[in-house]
Amino acid sequence: MRKLAPAAAALLFLAACDPDYVVHHVGWFATMRHQRSVKPYSQPARPPVPGTVPVTGAEPDSIPAAVAERLANPRTRTAESLNRGKWVYATYCLVCHGDGGKGDGPISATVGGPFPGIRDLTDALSRSRSDGYLYGLVTNAPAMGRPVMPHYGDKIRGTDRWDVVNYVRQLQQQAGGGPR
Repeated sequence: MRKLAPAAAALLFLAACDPDYVVHHVGWFATMRHQRSVKPYSQPARPPVPGTVPVTGAEPDSIPAAVAERLANPRTRTAESLNRGKWVYATYCLVCHGDGGKGDGPISATVGGPFPGIRDLTDALSRSRSDGYLYGLVTNAPAMGRPVMPHYGDKIRGTDRWDVVNYVRQLQQQAGGGPR
């Protein structure tokens, strides 16, 4: 019985200790418990360091306008490219630019007419732009001076960007703009 008394006292002592109370009064425990931390999605993503290669490949998410103007379209306007471009256009662009690229999509219809920030893709100015410039707009329009158009570089990737450019050129041709 005497041997059980110290063990019982130790158990009673441990049961009486409040770990939260002890943690708050020992300095290095307190800093571990109440530390500064960044909550997920509470801050915008940090941009990558210039010159780094993204984990998704070497495709940039933004192109300076001067560089975009000089890009040459590596995709020929085949039926495959135009069909894929039509699908991508219907998925991402049609809601604002409309079926014919006139800027009269469903977004404009909700405000009762042409929305001033939505560009007509078949007008003379759009036809005069290079394929590279249109590619740059698809990649990151705000960086190209079109702040109303969202950033699509993270959604439209690879050859789909050039396929959309080819499809827009076809829309321009159908609108009477003639070949570029």
